[in-house]
Amino acid sequence: MHASRVRRALAAGAVAATTVLGSRGARAGGFDVPDNGAQALGRGGAFVARADDGTAIYYNPAGLARQRGTRLYGGANLYLHSFEFQRSGSFPDDPNDARTPWGGKPYPVVDNASGPYVMPFFALSTDFASLDRLTVAIGAFGPPSVGNRTFPLGVRGAPAASRYDFIQSKTTIFYPTASAAYRVTRWLDLGVSAHLALGSFDQTTVSYLDLGACPEVEYQPCDSRGTLQATGTSFGATFGALLRPSPSLSFGLSARTPIGFDARGVVTPQRPAVGAADVAPGEAALTTRLPLILRAGGRYVSMDADFELYDLELDVTYEGWGAAQGEGPRITVPALGELRNIDTIVVHGYGDTFSVRGGGAYNLQAFDGIVALRAGAYFDSSATGFDYTRLDVDTLAKVAGTLGFGYRYGAFAVDVGYAAVASIPRLVGTDAGQVRPINTGKGGKPLANDGSLLPAVNEGAFRGFTHIFALGMTLTFDELFGPPRPFHFGNAYEPGYAPKADAPRDSDETGDRNRDDPKTKKDRNELPPDEPALPKRRPDKDEKKDEKKKEWWENLD
Repeated sequence: MHASRVRRALAAGAVAATTVLGSRGARAGGFDVPDNGAQALGRGGAFVARADDGTAIYYNPAGLARQRGTRLYGGANLYLHSFEFQRSGSFPDDPNDARTPWGGKPYPVVDNASGPYVMPFFALSTDFASLDRLTVAIGAFGPPSVGNRTFPLGVRGAPAASRYDFIQSKTTIFYPTASAAYRVTRWLDLGVSAHLALGSFDQTTVSYLDLGACPEVEYQPCDSRGTLQATGTSFGATFGALLRPSPSLSFGLSARTPIGFDARGVVTPQRPAVGAADVAPGEAALTTRLPLILRAGGRYVSMDADFELYDLELDVTYEGWGAAQGEGPRITVPALGELRNIDTIVVHGYGDTFSVRGGGAYNLQAFDGIVALRAGAYFDSSATGFDYTRLDVDTLAKVAGTLGFGYRYGAFAVDVGYAAVASIPRLVGTDAGQVRPINTGKGGKPLANDGSLLPAVNEGAFRGFTHIFALGMTLTFDELFGPPRPFHFGNAYEPGYAPKADAPRDSDETGDRNRDDPKTKKDRNELPPDEPALPKRRPDKDEKKDEKKKEWWENLD
């Protein structure tokens, strides 16, 4: 066997192997699990029409506009993710071969063995202790996703049946963010978040190198591992609007732009046990894209003067994964071994996802503070058809139930949330799978040496479950050092609102646009229908009249 041919095949295998993981980033929606923050998680992820803590920089930056004072938010999501695959059929190897004693036995179950995964969230917002309409913020967070997934190379002395699909990913994406929100009117707030996206990709998978020395298909001694390590920087933005036309209704909209990565790094091939020589690592570039995300939600709020008794919210989310991935992730390598200008695309069959999220909170005054009890549920659609189901990302449809608890005492607030996320099991039937081993002896194509298609490796049963625990804490500095500053641009149902002392009662400065709400009429120049209305005072004319009356009485003297 010619050594240069072996090196070329091994080099091609390293690239082909890593490309099947090229799109493995941190994903939400139908790909992984839903959203950030303890308060939102406890509400079933329904938060775009509320967005009243530091996580607004992620959900809906317009929610910052009504957050008065200087606030520090810190929190994290903890993911415990299980995912298993039982491949249909048995090992095709010869049980009499000393290298393959597992031949003829059923494929063993493989499980994700990555362990817990933590994703932090930080945000600092301020109105500079003087602004009533503008709030700015800075923060950093990661997508709500399981960034580490590890499946074994072997199970109980036999090779893992999933090894040609996926082995390991340690991928992290982090978003340092700057945000600003402005109260355009008393019922409309607008906001924007600018994101710097930092991506780190570390992925390993296995290809099949058959140059005529492999007696069976998927012969384990012919396995060749490839590892890609790359980092990249990108940019994105989230635009948000929050509308509250009355004390009892609120609507939220937000849109995050697509984010594209052109990550640079190194691809490292590892030779198989049979008939191959070492190939030095080579420079590589990974190009992938995260999707457009649209959120919309409506919220009903029950108010008692300026105290919120309870609220119910329903949100829908769209993620454009089909357009974001396009033809698929791409890996380019200028030179690897004797190969030059390698350019490979692998199609995963991703599609757009839709989510429905509902939940709410009930608030009561207890323990010298305010206690919030939360609950919710959600459904996320699947991101792939049955034929492209695989282990690198949990693309199964998901249903979940959530619970949450919050307590606020003065300047301090703490929130906890929990979600039980069930991935709807999926069975990929015989001859229905499209994920196949890559034979680098055939130029990275899924072909045996005789030209026939290699058998699919994703036919079987998939199931998953995720436990999510979230903690969030908020410190409001203004209240820590004294009473909160009253603000003068707002509505009577907002805690802390106080009209300017010199503002005319019927002017816009009093925030009296919700004139039909009987709970706040006592704060306006209106009385219920059974009481006589007070005359509206017109300061300029009334003061002139008073001066003329004074002059008339002085003339009488």
